[in-house]
Amino acid sequence: MKLWLVLIAIAAMTLVYIMIPVALAARGYFRRHKLVRCPIVGLGAGVVVSRAGIAEALGRRSLRRISDCTFWPRRKGCAQRCRLLADDEILEYRRSGM
Repeated sequence: MKLWLVLIAIAAMTLVYIMIPVALAARGYFRRHKLVRCPIVGLGAGVVVSRAGIAEALGRRSLRRISDCTFWPRRKGCAQRCRLLADDEILEYRRSGM
């Protein structure tokens, strides 16, 4: 059997059995509601962070995006500086009624 076929098969199995399940689990974990201190208002805000799994895997907070916030729609056009907070400032948050 050719070596290249074996290497391609190993890479495909790694993708299917390791990388995809880990990526889906990380996405599910980081897409939960989080509690952060809003830098503009100064109060706690519940946010949903999108692209967080990719950002955490690459170690770049700048890739995070806020897709929902308890202060929206009043402050929808904010600069989303809360996404740059350190990991110890982001807490788990469960919205009431969910």
